[in-house]
Amino acid sequence: MTRSAVLLLALSALSISRPALAQGTAPPAPAILTLPTAPPPSTTPAAPSAPQPIPQIPWANKFFLPDIAQNPSQIPPAMIAWDFKDVPHGTLCSHTFTITNVYDEPMQIVEVRKSCHCLDYVPMPQLLRPNETGQFTVTMNTGKFVGHNAQTLYITFGPKYISTAVLKLSATSKADVTLSPGAIAFGTVSLGSTRSESVEIEYRGGKLKEGNKTKEWKIQGVQATAAPLDVKVNEVKKGLNLGLFGGPPKFRVDVMLKANAPPGPISEQISLTTNDPSNPVVQVMVTGTVQAPLEVSPASVHFDGIVANQVATQRVMVRAGKPFRILQVEGQDEVVSVDLPPIATPLPVHVLTVKFRPAQPGTVTRVLRLQTDLDGKVTVNLPVNGEGTK
Repeated sequence: MTRSAVLLLALSALSISRPALAQGTAPPAPAILTLPTAPPPSTTPAAPSAPQPIPQIPWANKFFLPDIAQNPSQIPPAMIAWDFKDVPHGTLCSHTFTITNVYDEPMQIVEVRKSCHCLDYVPMPQLLRPNETGQFTVTMNTGKFVGHNAQTLYITFGPKYISTAVLKLSATSKADVTLSPGAIAFGTVSLGSTRSESVEIEYRGGKLKEGNKTKEWKIQGVQATAAPLDVKVNEVKKGLNLGLFGGPPKFRVDVMLKANAPPGPISEQISLTTNDPSNPVVQVMVTGTVQAPLEVSPASVHFDGIVANQVATQRVMVRAGKPFRILQVEGQDEVVSVDLPPIATPLPVHVLTVKFRPAQPGTVTRVLRLQTDLDGKVTVNLPVNGEGTK
């Protein structure tokens, strides 16, 4: 081979380029983002060393960023951190994250692992389509430890692309203040109803000094909140807190859920002010669910890529607090329709089949209105979106 031929082959090899990645498609693969770790330039020659591993950041951490919908291209942190800070021993700490799917592929939680039995979570079973949001609630039981504690939840998303988000939860369990039970838990409450629950707070931290005198620890008030809650504090037991007379101070906190509470999950925090300068605020978590008289799950139905004149189906559940019948469905046509149960028997839960048959390629949007025989003929809307293809 001549020298000119060799030169031509070399130039050809240099002209080969990698194919460009498609823009705005599914989550990145492999499912890991990397950050540059090279040090800044230095004029001093560096001693030779072994290669260092590149830190890896799960792209699933993006789901938990509060402003990710407005800035989807931002690089997430290596872990999502949430600190419950100082809380009374026994507090059941709770926080709800809003998860936003900023990718073009449907996503759902396929596995959750935790580093401590003090951690727990509320499952989020629904599939998040692009730009949809969901709620993921985590809890930390400070009755299982004293002092500062930091633990980790690993939340794996899939199913087509796999990535595991890392959540670091921390709290400091204060042994001088105890809370029993660990939170106000209303459970499930019907819309328009009220419910009351109580907790007791006891102080065992010794004497409070004020100059040359001592004083009893006490709860002085309740910080204002926009939550639909009515909070009252009553002293249960008085004492000099010396271990000789009266025993330690104890207070009962009565919390009532107001009738105007909107439907949906309750995740609130009550702040009680004390006369202790070193610990001026005591936090009490409030959890529960206000149930609407009629609910449909999933809240909307999606059909993607259905060939024209072919039929696709999905099932939905309609439930209420008592047995009911579905009288009729408004908004049906030849493209979107619903199969009602063959026997109109009053049941607390009904399973309906939604059918989608596109007549031609294109996007279809319908809102079905389900009418029941509940008091006042309560109705619920079910949005249906579909896409027909050739």
